[in-house]
Amino acid sequence: MSETMLSFTIQGDNEGYVTFTCPYCNSDFKLQAGEYQNDEEPFSELFCPYCGLSKEKASFYSEDVIEKARELATNYAIEELNKAFGKMAKSINRKKGIIKMTYKPLKKVNVRELKEKDTQEVEFQCTICNHHTKVLYCAGASKIFCPYCGLDL
Repeated sequence: MSETMLSFTIQGDNEGYVTFTCPYCNSDFKLQAGEYQNDEEPFSELFCPYCGLSKEKASFYSEDVIEKARELATNYAIEELNKAFGKMAKSINRKKGIIKMTYKPLKKVNVRELKEKDTQEVEFQCTICNHHTKVLYCAGASKIFCPYCGLDL
């Protein structure tokens, strides 16, 4: 069985940040897309800037990203099914037998574009790894961790 790779882009906010969601506390935070996708500094896990817990980086995808991936996968499956049943119908209908096949192609689902909104998060830069994050921050009420190295900012 062959492997199929589906990919898509997310338009970041005005400063190039994209939203992620903590799998533990469900808090949203933003990371710079260029830092997240930097192949020269690979990483396998992220830390939540709010609760400080870590998990593999794919666990932090926001619900919007997961939904878009589902929509793209659904449309890919629909295309493959339509191709297979189209070929089958042509093959069966070519023969001069008593069996005829008709099928109605499945309709694709609507795939929406993902675009980050500019919001009022505060930007932080880690003094150890120099990565950036944007979080909702109330002075004196929040403790912020670096999403990449876990340092208490």
